[in-house]
Amino acid sequence: MRLRPAKSIIFAALNFDYDVAIIGGAFSGAATALILKRKKPDARVLIIEKTAEFGRKVGESTTEVSSCYMTRILGLTHYLGHHQLAKQGLRMWFSNRPDQSFDDYVEVGSRYRGRLPGFQVDRAKLDSHMLELAVEAGCDLWRPAKVTKCDLNGVDGQIVSAVVDLDERSVSCRWVVDATGRAAMLARKLGHLHANTEHPISAGGSVSLLI
Repeated sequence: MRLRPAKSIIFAALNFDYDVAIIGGAFSGAATALILKRKKPDARVLIIEKTAEFGRKVGESTTEVSSCYMTRILGLTHYLGHHQLAKQGLRMWFSNRPDQSFDDYVEVGSRYRGRLPGFQVDRAKLDSHMLELAVEAGCDLWRPAKVTKCDLNGVDGQIVSAVVDLDERSVSCRWVVDATGRAAMLARKLGHLHANTEHPISAGGSVSLLI
């Protein structure tokens, strides 16, 4: 009889403080934490957020794809409908000349009301709401906390160190999730970040996972 090694047994033998440490507690990090807790209620999840409160951002809006994720996957339909501003789909305007007046632009967008509304969102409110949901689901939160060190040791576990309210703390975990957005902490640490000079536009919200 052949016995196949079970990864869960291997990990169970290691004494980690957390299963997952998520660096960054805004929308991407908080949503990742919330999904993890819904899928694996026993998972030990730590969120490390550097700010004491989220700053306001101007012009944040969703497309139908992101609205679908937030409403059908995250279950935010009631919240978005009551606390954010619904809008009619994605619309774009194009001009031929730099001096062309806005009312003379070519407009491209849906003619009929979409089945999934888009939303104009106050990101500070949305990020705070997501983080509250993650904490209510059972995630631990360090905030404000500045990550000072992240030692990556593969299956032997990762060590994350941070300063929390002038107190230095370190934890071991099975996985580290980088939800720092444009800061791209893990990508910079591992040397995977390469600037795209041909398209000098960037946006946050990305998530990197280290196992």
